[in-house]
Amino acid sequence: MSSTTPTPGPKLLDERSLSGILIHFLAIPTSVVGAGLLYLLATDEFTKRNARNALDWHLTVLLITAITFGSLFTYAELTGQGIADVSVLPSSVSTAASVGISALFTLWFATTLWTFAVGLIAMVKAIFGTAWRYPFSLALVERFESHINLPGGWPLVILGYVVLSPLLIWAVFFASTNDIVSILSAFGLIGLILVLTPLAGVAMYLHSKGDWLQGDAQKPYVVVHVGVPILVAAIGYAASSRFTQSISPQGDAMYVFLAAFWISTIVYLIRWRMRPSK
Repeated sequence: MSSTTPTPGPKLLDERSLSGILIHFLAIPTSVVGAGLLYLLATDEFTKRNARNALDWHLTVLLITAITFGSLFTYAELTGQGIADVSVLPSSVSTAASVGISALFTLWFATTLWTFAVGLIAMVKAIFGTAWRYPFSLALVERFESHINLPGGWPLVILGYVVLSPLLIWAVFFASTNDIVSILSAFGLIGLILVLTPLAGVAMYLHSKGDWLQGDAQKPYVVVHVGVPILVAAIGYAASSRFTQSISPQGDAMYVFLAAFWISTIVYLIRWRMRPSK
């Protein structure tokens, strides 16, 4: 009695990275930040193409968002509903502008809903090996990537973080209590936490990988620069919860992390500059 080897079923995940599949789902809540960071970190073509498609779409949505709310702010200022409280638009122009603002908000709301649909479709397509391009997305990454040349490379990004981080924290605690300043400083703090800090971490990783650290030395080095601030933040959270009457130990821990990570980036730059010459 002869036995036959069963035919293996389809191996859908062969040569398909998990990150290249999940990026479409993860980019729905994280938008440009998540898609952009994975695009920078991608090491295989499949992940990079999927991350680029997701990034193109979320950049398109970001552009629509900026135009929509920028137009709303401008309309409010020119019709006496903003900070200036001075109306300079004739009533006929104001009426036409209000219709345009309504149309922009309809478009923005539709693209927001469309993001959920196309993100899930793209994830399913990626499972079957297709890097699906989102309909109606602008090819912004492909168009402008080759024209972007950072003179100082990743160290300049890290240095920018070192300079901007304390300025933004100062603005939150010590800037004017004027409404517009408070709003801008709050958005600056959000940008620091959600954009600049992750970008600085990725910059340290990519710079150490491609420049002065190679092989076995690279991974533990970056783990220390990112892991130590996380550990310090955990200690700060425990101390705040145990020894203080803070109403927000989580917020205290976040500020402790930002301070520790800022010091970590400075140490990174110093060690890089003091590296032995090759």
